[in-house]
Amino acid sequence: MPPSITQQENYLSLEGPIGFGLAILCGLCLLGLFTWSLWREKRILTPRQAALFWILRATALGVVFWLLLAPSNVTVETSTTRKEVVFFTDISGSMQTIDTPGTADDLRWAVSVSASPRSSLIQSVDRATTDILLAHQQLQYADEAVKQRKPESELIETAISAQNALSRAEGYLRSLESRLSQSPSIRERIHKLLEKLDGPELQAFDQLCNSLQKGRTPAERGWRESFSDLQFRIVGIRHSLSELSGIIHLTEQTEISQRTPDLLKSTEGQTRLKKSVSFLNHLDSSALAALTEKADIRFATFDASASRRTGLNQLKATIDSITVADPESPLTLSGTNLSAALETLQREEDRQPLAAAFLLTDVAHNSSVESSPQEIASRLTGIPVYVVPVGSSEHKKDIILQAVSAPKVAMRNDDIVIEVNLQTYECANEVCTVKLMQEGEVIDFREVTLNSNFDSRTIRFERKVPIVGTQQYQVAVEPIQGEFTSENNFDEFEVNVTRNEIKLLLADEMPRWEYRYLAQLFRRDEKVQCDELLYRPRMIATGDRESTKTLPVTLEDWNKYDVVILGDLPPEHFPVAAQESLLEYLKQRGGTLVLIAGREAMPQSYRQSILNEIVPVNPSETAPASAGSSYAFRLTEEGREHPALMIAESDQATQIAWDFVNQFSPVQEVSPWRNPKPSAHTLISVVGRNSRDPAAEVKTNAFLCWQPVGRGRVVYLSGPETYRLRFLRGDQFHHRFWGQLLRWAIASDLMTGSEFVRIRSDKTRYLSHETARVTVQLNDAEERPVSAGQLELRVTSADHERTVPLIPSEDVPGNYFAEINRLPPGVYRAEPIGEAVTNLQQQSPSNEPASASFTVQTKLPRELTEIRCDRSLAQQIAGLTGGQVLPPTAVEEVLQLTNLDPIVTEMIERRPLWLEWKYLWIVFGCLQFEWIVRKWKGLS
Repeated sequence: MPPSITQQENYLSLEGPIGFGLAILCGLCLLGLFTWSLWREKRILTPRQAALFWILRATALGVVFWLLLAPSNVTVETSTTRKEVVFFTDISGSMQTIDTPGTADDLRWAVSVSASPRSSLIQSVDRATTDILLAHQQLQYADEAVKQRKPESELIETAISAQNALSRAEGYLRSLESRLSQSPSIRERIHKLLEKLDGPELQAFDQLCNSLQKGRTPAERGWRESFSDLQFRIVGIRHSLSELSGIIHLTEQTEISQRTPDLLKSTEGQTRLKKSVSFLNHLDSSALAALTEKADIRFATFDASASRRTGLNQLKATIDSITVADPESPLTLSGTNLSAALETLQREEDRQPLAAAFLLTDVAHNSSVESSPQEIASRLTGIPVYVVPVGSSEHKKDIILQAVSAPKVAMRNDDIVIEVNLQTYECANEVCTVKLMQEGEVIDFREVTLNSNFDSRTIRFERKVPIVGTQQYQVAVEPIQGEFTSENNFDEFEVNVTRNEIKLLLADEMPRWEYRYLAQLFRRDEKVQCDELLYRPRMIATGDRESTKTLPVTLEDWNKYDVVILGDLPPEHFPVAAQESLLEYLKQRGGTLVLIAGREAMPQSYRQSILNEIVPVNPSETAPASAGSSYAFRLTEEGREHPALMIAESDQATQIAWDFVNQFSPVQEVSPWRNPKPSAHTLISVVGRNSRDPAAEVKTNAFLCWQPVGRGRVVYLSGPETYRLRFLRGDQFHHRFWGQLLRWAIASDLMTGSEFVRIRSDKTRYLSHETARVTVQLNDAEERPVSAGQLELRVTSADHERTVPLIPSEDVPGNYFAEINRLPPGVYRAEPIGEAVTNLQQQSPSNEPASASFTVQTKLPRELTEIRCDRSLAQQIAGLTGGQVLPPTAVEEVLQLTNLDPIVTEMIERRPLWLEWKYLWIVFGCLQFEWIVRKWKGLS
């Protein structure tokens, strides 16, 4: 049935100051008067003249009465829109969990699909509790309507809804009282609850609602303000009902386990998803069948994303495909994204009004999204979301290695800090051992005593890295007895150790603050050899630049430097020859260029030069900043994980450090050239401190970005502002920022192999769903790049072999790359093969084949390690939308109390049939024609 049905009705309406009957009566009287007056003139009028004048007068009189009746053609368009009820079912990987018996509300799930659920005590008390909660919500809405001076019709509707819910709750409690004749203590509790429901305040409220329902407004003053007082009474009843629910649950569970144990066993061994589907199937054949006449029932699913379904059969087909799927497939291991489900509800409201939405889920939200479920729920105005939690909310005994923080790049002989974050559950008084290993050998360990059942610990290791190259480390926590899983007790990381000597060139036109602090910083650093070049106010040239007092103009001169830092240099001090050789230095040598924007020249003066091609930004399209405006740093998602921005010893300390800089030392000078190109990697953005839309500014306002140029890279700073990192912290942040940036810039090439054939993988460890990328470099005896065709990469492990083509790089001659997708777990050896490779290998003195190795692992995703049902998040979502956290036994009760009446709207269009000048012309024309005839004939 379509969600909206439109009907049209047309009729004629007389909307003038007189009615049709009065018009007829007056018309007959006036016609009689006209006839009498013309009869009196029979001596001077001929019969033909009298008939003509009577017709003219009758016509004018008819038109006048047509105008007085004011007829209109009325079109009434009635649109009836059906409401919709949506059932969203979670089909993520954690919904395949089978909970331990007795931990996941088994009694309620068994009762909810039972053939005779109305005989259940727990179902009656659950429905009564739900009714009381609904009544409390309606009273809150009524109180809010009074405060906001909303229409009285809205106030009356909410009051009557609250009365209906209270009446149903009382009915369930009386039914319980009559059925618990053998339990005097429980009957006494129910009796006290009934006395509260029959109290004078609620009796007065009942009388008030009866009067409002009959259309009579009470004469007593203050009846509108009484809703807030009733809420306190309802809260007390809620608390008493919660206690009663716990007692009845234990009582009925004991009784059922003795009399009908098969009922409880019916849910044993079922996954959370199976419980949800069985419940929906039972609900569809009972309560939902009667509701389809009034509203549309829709079923949908969600995991890491949300999908739209139209019926229960499609839902069953989807769930059956998941049940029989490969346990390690992405479909089975998909995460839980509650935000996607709630966003779908928000979009559906625009298509068809939603009366209610039910989420059957374990509420294990674990997707990284911009908007949290709470944020989206707060925007779902008028759509109550009822969360039916599935699964156990108890923590399993487990030690989770949440994160390992360590620098990704370091210099030889640096002291690095490794921080290990542990989260433990139900491990009080246990002792666990955390090991730091390298190549499988334990190099350090810590014993940690856990003091509580919920504990969070940070373990710190310190190591010196004396060897250049990629250093592989592992962190492992020894499993303790009874631990839920040991899959989350292990992690690996690598540190790229570079040489401990850097030679760089620092050049600028004027001694800006950025230049001054950098020059002082590099002079104090024993690991840095810095050549300086400053043109004004007096020439300063040191090191290799002292003799020429100019920038290098040949590739050989540029190759002396690992990193080149250029400030606000004008084109007259940066000739074309220097730019061309610098470009070759980046592409062939693989050097790093750092450009620091300025007000005068960099980069705006190089629009027509080859330097413009490698600058990673374009001019910003936003209006220029006003004088005195300030900006704040914003680390991008890529920047938060980038080694160059780790300005403290751990990830958490780094985040605190950047927050400190934003608060106390805002950015003051930013170049208009800050809109990143598509090829650029933005690490830090800047946004106005008073920005109204910071999210939009982040994408188009880069402060620190970079892009590859051949084998090298260009780093761009849109303002000379990094010296502000010194504010209130001396040289701590500034020194570490530039130290990490330089370490990243000169990171070891990591290529292995023979003299002429070099090979590397971009990582040494991959997860099974990741793509491995391998690069091969071919050079001849004179170090010239070798171009060749039909090259392949052979990838082998103990039980797997694959060959993929090597694709030549467009930017770097002699470089080839290959991508290998979805490798099974194992240790792999990658080796280039082809005629050109064989020839180069034979020319090598060692004559050893070039190869690289890497490891592919299967890491158990968070979806299957954190499977606890998060009832706290469920309560937040339900509370923000005006819904509830429901047991399955109370879903039908909510459906009974939900207003499913279709929304009826009328659009009335009136088209006046009399509002035209021609009718006045007819009246005046008839009267004027009679006057002309009388004058022409000489009649009086």
